Amino acid sequence: MVLVVVLSISTIVPAVAMADAGFIATTCSKTHNAKCVAVLTANPDSADVSTVSDLAGAALDLAVAAASDAGALINDRSSRYGGGTPEGDALRACSGAYFDAANDLDIDAHDSLGSGDYTAASRQMSGAGGAADTCDAAFAAAKVSSVMADVDQKMKDRCSVARDLINLLIEFPPSDN
Repeated sequence: MVLVVVLSISTIVPAVAMADAGFIATTCSKTHNAKCVAVLTANPDSADVSTVSDLAGAALDLAVAAASDAGALINDRSSRYGGGTPEGDALRACSGAYFDAANDLDIDAHDSLGSGDYTAASRQMSGAGGAADTCDAAFAAAKVSSVMADVDQKMKDRCSVARDLINLLIEFPPSDN
């Protein structure tokens, strides 16, 4: 009898996981963002969501983490380059941009999303995604190869996915039911 119960549970669990992946895929297809599914399925927390609003919140959390991780990485990479070097100066610009982005996302975008002000949350996502552009521009202006290119791309991807999901909430507001 116990064996039958265990087998029944093991066949149900994959179906639930498939439904979550299906929800993510269906929702992402509405955003037309080619990176949406990859960004969200890389995060185990995304599998627990069942609404677009919750999925947008999970994507926002990923963007906050990307900005915070970038700040820590900048500190690490700054130790390799002294002040006054082109790389060090570019990293200083990156540091300010990512610091502001992390704060804007963690405080303002969370508040806007939570209160249903999706237009403000979308604007904040776009602004925070600009941290990567600021960092890219700092390295280009210094005429040196970016040591942040991978981090900048991760930030752009995460912010664009979160923004696009939030934009779905603007287009199709959740019901209060």
